[in-house]
Amino acid sequence: MKAAFHTLGCKVNQYETEAIKEAFVSRGAKIVDEEDFADIYVINTCTVTNIADRKSRQFIRRARKTNPDAVVVVTGCYAQVAAKEVAAMPEVDLVIGNALKTEIVDRSIAAYEKIQQGNREEYFHVLSYDDLTGYEDMGVVTSDESSMTRAYIKIEEGCNRFCSYCLIPYARGRVRSRAPEQVAAEAKALVEKGCREIVLTGINTALYGTEPGFSFEREPDEAGLSGLETIIKRIDAFDGDFRIRLSSLEPTVVDKDDVLKLLGYKKLCHHLHLSIQSGSDKVLNAMNRHYTRDQYLEIVKALREFDPHYGITTDIIVGFPGEAEEDFADTLDVVRRAGFGKVHVFRYSPRKGTPGESMPDAVPGAVKNERADRLEELAEEVANERIAGLAGTVQRVLVEEIRGGYAEGYAGNYVKIYVKDAEARITAGEFCDVRPVEPFRDGMLGVETVEA
Repeated sequence: MKAAFHTLGCKVNQYETEAIKEAFVSRGAKIVDEEDFADIYVINTCTVTNIADRKSRQFIRRARKTNPDAVVVVTGCYAQVAAKEVAAMPEVDLVIGNALKTEIVDRSIAAYEKIQQGNREEYFHVLSYDDLTGYEDMGVVTSDESSMTRAYIKIEEGCNRFCSYCLIPYARGRVRSRAPEQVAAEAKALVEKGCREIVLTGINTALYGTEPGFSFEREPDEAGLSGLETIIKRIDAFDGDFRIRLSSLEPTVVDKDDVLKLLGYKKLCHHLHLSIQSGSDKVLNAMNRHYTRDQYLEIVKALREFDPHYGITTDIIVGFPGEAEEDFADTLDVVRRAGFGKVHVFRYSPRKGTPGESMPDAVPGAVKNERADRLEELAEEVANERIAGLAGTVQRVLVEEIRGGYAEGYAGNYVKIYVKDAEARITAGEFCDVRPVEPFRDGMLGVETVEA
């Protein structure tokens, strides 16, 4: 039995797909590439934008075309919020919603066996929003990747912020956090296996442990700690040469003081992904984002005072209903002042069922495109300036691959670093101290150094 996977969207989806793969392997399945002939195809979908929905449908049809007799399984956020639409697709056999992903292996194998007997049975199981409760334990995920350079650990499920443009709280349900001892056990297993970077991820990572009644079962030295800091402290104390990265934090949840508490942990990367979404207070209010541009910039100031080269990346939506030219100018100003290392630009896409769908003063598509182009141009200019500022510093780089005579990897602040390695001295999957010299490709070219 061969199984293939395609994952759309966030790091949480990537993590969950990895867990499903491991479950298939434990049942004797062989994992093949998504373009290959397989008996079972699992498409883990995203619904952040209309484009994500369309891509999900494209991959569903592609799977059926690759093997007309395969079992096609659709899960993830698009399957959750548009279950009937997905189930109506003739290419789909199984629709399995969020919080039920542990059913996928058994259901898929049963469907595969029925096909071998000449029968095809459709299956549909999606929980309602009110039933999206309890953390779905998918076990300790250690990954079957040979390099084990980086691995994700899901620590939290759900979101209760309900930004006016976002469907994800409806797709993922209320906040449910994973027990800290389970997170620590998975991290320890990964470190012992040789993983060099542990990425803590969730639907809204900053909400970890904030739901009523959640018990941390704190250790004696964790008195006074709460939320995300509890598990960072535990993992930071592990022996081994590795680092910790946070996939993102929401300024709707954390403020400057929250972020400052994290800066003392030595293994935590000097990089945060903080989604600002807009630089206009008017637009932020319409988006139901509970912070101001000045509060966001206070976080940036604190990080840069701690480390001038601290990496900050972000997401920005252009063309939200009511966004005037002066609002967009505020966004451009924030990009300049924050000095982002990377800006992910999104054109606003109204999502059915969200407050944003019915808001007046829609921004025309041509205006969205023009603003997105201007923002991307400025973001690239700002990022290049910040990256160039690393020249002459020493950065600890996690080397991920060797190709074309260069070792490639990321510094802790998430800047891509290249090192000439024609003699193949550097080993992929290991750390290397590098002195960046000059801009190169999408990052910096550096030389290996023994300085720390």
